[in-house]
Amino acid sequence: MDGIERGEQRMDGSWKDLKIVRDFFQIQEDGKMPEGSKLLLEAMEPVYFTDGQDIVTEGASPEDGMYIILEGQAHVLAGGVLVNELAEGDVVGELALIKEGVRKATVRAVGPVTCANISQSLFTEIADANRKVYAALLELLYTKTTMMVTERERLRSEIEIASRIQIGFLPKSFVHFSSLPDVKIMARMKPAKGVGGDFYDVFLIDQSRLCFLVADVSGKGVPAALFMTLAKTHIKNYMMLDMPVAEVARLVNDRLNEDNAEELFVTAFLCVLDVRTDRLTYVNAGHNKPFISRGGAPFEQLTCKVDFVLGIMEDMTYREQRTDLCPGDCLCLYTDGVTEAFDPDGQMFSDQGMEEALNRHMADAFRPEPFIDALYNEVEGFSRGAPQSDDITVVYLAR
Repeated sequence: MDGIERGEQRMDGSWKDLKIVRDFFQIQEDGKMPEGSKLLLEAMEPVYFTDGQDIVTEGASPEDGMYIILEGQAHVLAGGVLVNELAEGDVVGELALIKEGVRKATVRAVGPVTCANISQSLFTEIADANRKVYAALLELLYTKTTMMVTERERLRSEIEIASRIQIGFLPKSFVHFSSLPDVKIMARMKPAKGVGGDFYDVFLIDQSRLCFLVADVSGKGVPAALFMTLAKTHIKNYMMLDMPVAEVARLVNDRLNEDNAEELFVTAFLCVLDVRTDRLTYVNAGHNKPFISRGGAPFEQLTCKVDFVLGIMEDMTYREQRTDLCPGDCLCLYTDGVTEAFDPDGQMFSDQGMEEALNRHMADAFRPEPFIDALYNEVEGFSRGAPQSDDITVVYLAR
């Protein structure tokens, strides 16, 4: 009740001056507005809801009419399932003013909520007396819908721009790495819809050592993309200081723990290949184990230890592991968007599916570009049109 009392004290006598109300009812700076809008606004009254209280209830009569959320947030539930989230400026139950029936969903307060309300009967009374009120309601709802569509388009445009910026951070050309003896490397990311968290990098530490890596940030959207950029920058900066790869992982982990309010984390497989010695040193920070083919033999998963992910817990120790990667060998790093691709029946591509796909195309194993093309085609064919739920990223090196 305290939340409601504070709401009443805060809103009494002033709620009609809120920007939400002025925008919705098209109130001009001098206070003028269309006649129908003015009559509708004057008929509305503030009402207050406590946390967990239904503003409207599925299956109930709509006689309580329409609500505009002035303060607070609410969840929309259909059959008990959360289907939408509402906040200040959103409208609830507008069709109840002009259409018979029952409520199609429940709208439940999340914390204290203040609304402006007009009942069905009061709306009918003033609208029958002045037909402009009907026109005002339709125009206001049209304006509100148009504003929502415009905002969605703006957000979609910003997400597309963020996605292009994110992809722009990733290397596209790998021609200059061909100067290294017996090295052919290629990487590709096929992003899921929107902005994801996969990334890769390939760069020279010096004239004989090549660093390559693949990683996956938890979560989606702009926060994951920003965290990806931070992680990628830290990894490259420390690698270029000529540190052991395990020390790089330790330092990157500590840096990512700083001010990580969103509690994001990164799985990563970090590699350094010394072409003079054919020695591959690597760290597996909670990532999928890569597939390796030695001397033209079939691909199989690399046997390696898996350490903790980056960004969750400070002062972690990472183990530097070693193996030979000689001329005639191939190594395929990837993210779980490959193995966790689903078909329409809910079946997963899986580690076994990837191993079989790699081995089906051994004839192209030393031609990275067609080999990666074949793997992506295998995943796409398996999915049979099912939506891609995660980024699909592959880094492939053949010697």
